[in-house]
Amino acid sequence: MAFAGLEGRVALVTGAARGIGEATCRRLLHERCSVVAVDVKGDLLAQSCAAMQGAVMPVVADISREQDCERMVAEAANQFGEVNLFVNNAGVIGPRLPITELPVEEFDRVHAVNIRGAFLALRAVLRQMQAQGKGGAVVNVASVGGLNAQPLSAAYGSSKRALIGLSGTAAHENGPHGIRVNAVCPGAVDTPMLAPAMNLPSVPAGAFKGLPLGRAADPSEVAAFIAYLLSDEASYQTGGVYPVDGGRTI
Repeated sequence: MAFAGLEGRVALVTGAARGIGEATCRRLLHERCSVVAVDVKGDLLAQSCAAMQGAVMPVVADISREQDCERMVAEAANQFGEVNLFVNNAGVIGPRLPITELPVEEFDRVHAVNIRGAFLALRAVLRQMQAQGKGGAVVNVASVGGLNAQPLSAAYGSSKRALIGLSGTAAHENGPHGIRVNAVCPGAVDTPMLAPAMNLPSVPAGAFKGLPLGRAADPSEVAAFIAYLLSDEASYQTGGVYPVDGGRTI
């Protein structure tokens, strides 16, 4: 299945070396987009991009650095002429500790990527899209952890809740420019981050029995919804916050 209006667009995806980011790159390449895949892990990014088929350009960048965010957008525009779509996906989990035991350095590290970095990347892309004058679409990847408070998740949960708020502000400000901004909130996704996020060496059998769908998501399922929100088929959707969580939030 192909979504309308994606073919020929230029998409920039952060956190692209694995997990949801990698799956989103693959889905957008399948939709015949040109893709700029961004990650701080250069070796892993190169391996992932080498296995992809289509017009994909890897860019090694750390979104917590302002100059890296400006550079990744400039390289995308130099290579493909413009940036039409943005998936603001890069993020870190951080340690699972009670607030009373959480080092401030760890709190700052998580926020430096998940909200400050997301802001810097979003700002750089929005400036480019506004200058182009052709509109655009953005999906910020938040989390169900930003919708529902969870113990041992002060840094991660608060950063993702802030990202949801940032998405709403961006949608308000950029609607007049024809730029749509939405947020997706994945639940448990079968990626290399899943077991460490649960403080476990591996995910135990039956861990998701309480979910209506009874399993974790495959990254491609989240990527498919992201692609829909970026497409012209979601042309009247902006400022939305969409759980992709197998029914967890109900």
